[in-house]
Amino acid sequence: MTSWPLPANPTAVRAVFIGAVALAVVVGVLGLFPVRSQTLTLNASRTEEPIPHDDPWADIWEATTEEIVPLSAQNIAPPFGGGNVSSITTRALHDGESLYFLVEWDDDGADMSVAGSDLFSDAAALQFPIGGVDAPYTMGGAGLPVNIWQWKAVWQADIESGFETIQDRLGNTYADAYQESDDPLFRTAEAAGNIVAQRDRTTPVEDLVAEGFGTLTTSDVQNVEGSGVWNNGQWRVLFIREFESADPELTSFEVGKATPVAFAVWNGEAGDRNGQKSIASFIELRLVEDVAVVPGEESVGSQVLLLLLTIALALVVVYGITRREGRSHD
Repeated sequence: MTSWPLPANPTAVRAVFIGAVALAVVVGVLGLFPVRSQTLTLNASRTEEPIPHDDPWADIWEATTEEIVPLSAQNIAPPFGGGNVSSITTRALHDGESLYFLVEWDDDGADMSVAGSDLFSDAAALQFPIGGVDAPYTMGGAGLPVNIWQWKAVWQADIESGFETIQDRLGNTYADAYQESDDPLFRTAEAAGNIVAQRDRTTPVEDLVAEGFGTLTTSDVQNVEGSGVWNNGQWRVLFIREFESADPELTSFEVGKATPVAFAVWNGEAGDRNGQKSIASFIELRLVEDVAVVPGEESVGSQVLLLLLTIALALVVVYGITRREGRSHD
């Protein structure tokens, strides 16, 4: 059997041990690890600060713990496709009554119109199981319903523009006559109840349910708020909902309990629509009582500085021990 020789100088062994213990203690206390956890658990901390409902780029999100979730093409059921968005960055907060979920991803441009046969909207969605069951396979199944919140860039544009018409968007178009243009009878899609054509939406997020592929249905209750803002090559989309839905059959949340959540992103420029999307497997979302860091209260930079100062102090202590024991041997 091969044995490893021990250092002859016990002072060196003691010095290395003290330095290693000091570093481990500091890293453990501060939660600074050189490698990110791969468990993909996102903690939604409590915040006492107000969260703007219409500003996904608000400062409060800069100090919130993030999780990077990889995405891949949807290749489980036709129509296959997607994969143009490789990952999202997600964050979550709660105020004891409502859940705030932020999703961010890179996108060269904002696709916010479907006024053309080759134009498709950017979009993003969250998916939760209903009834506290474990994460179902993909979009649920018989007896395994899921609740889906889908934000659509085109709905965002509708709300911001005051619900433009085709004539508003394409100013050179001409129609001979629109008799009684304000009469819903002449706006057939709206009159038929097509949710895409409705002009009374107050949120760009649609609340949906599904029990497998081909069963996606708009929920009777629409109680998810949200907003999306594209800025300098990135989308940020904020989803907001109270812990308890107005429909008891939809997903509910509770501090101290975890629930699976899955993600999907559509890149309109790449032709993504329907099942052609970038998707992620379920991760764990846990609502915790820990209070989130307030912007300006503490930062990663200050933590790193504290870590460096502590390491420097440990080295000074080690140096002093080495010098003292060195003199004792003289």
